[in-house]
Amino acid sequence: MKTKELIKPIQLIMEGASKLINEIYENQEDINFKKKYDESPLTLADLRSNDFIINSLNNLYPDIPIISEEGKEKQIKENLFWLIDPLDGTKEFIDKSEEFTINIALVKDGEPIFGAIYIPTKNSFFVGGVHFNAFSEKKGEKEPLKTSFSQENCRISVSKSHQTNKEEEFVELFKDKFKKVELIPAGSSLKLCLIASGDCHIYPRFGDVGQWDIAAGHAILKASGGNILDLTMNSIKYNSDRNMKINGFYAVSNVAFFSQILQKKQ
Repeated sequence: MKTKELIKPIQLIMEGASKLINEIYENQEDINFKKKYDESPLTLADLRSNDFIINSLNNLYPDIPIISEEGKEKQIKENLFWLIDPLDGTKEFIDKSEEFTINIALVKDGEPIFGAIYIPTKNSFFVGGVHFNAFSEKKGEKEPLKTSFSQENCRISVSKSHQTNKEEEFVELFKDKFKKVELIPAGSSLKLCLIASGDCHIYPRFGDVGQWDIAAGHAILKASGGNILDLTMNSIKYNSDRNMKINGFYAVSNVAFFSQILQKKQ
């Protein structure tokens, strides 16, 4: 299977899930939620999107198992599997910030070989994979995704809800390295889209995250010229254990350039 062949089917699935999410988002003045075992919120939109995506993937690709944040799958042994987050940024969804996404990735032998991110409130689609260059699409208009970096200026993508002292220390370090440092707050996997599109240069994350939070963005970023590395500047490997966490990372627009700075930080 060529990953390019997945683009249209996955886009249609995400559009369908997006409609279900937007119905709840637009029709509920106050969005109801409950807390999961890890204290993260869960809404009806998470569950409806999850069911729609899983059923759609199973119909189209019955031989590829699925691991979802909202699923109940046990650990699987296959080296090829879907990794999905049916509603990334549930806190943003509840707060009506519009900065939430749908993430779908295909992982093979520990590597994300295809990734798609959809922004329901903007009907925007981001996609990238090993057999094609990354691009975004909105209202039928496609734009190539290409990372950027600057020797003098650095735009850092930061979380709206997960900033810690370590992130603040990181920003101070970069202020010593660049003439100008600009912080761009964003929710969910939009932070990775900002780097893939060249609007930001780096996104540091020092807390644990689920694999489904970054796998799709990882594939898109690699197909646009960037990458995601762990905090020791080594490659990240994904596996089929749904309980596995990524223990922090750097999403960068240019590995060679930022490695020089980050390795000195170690």
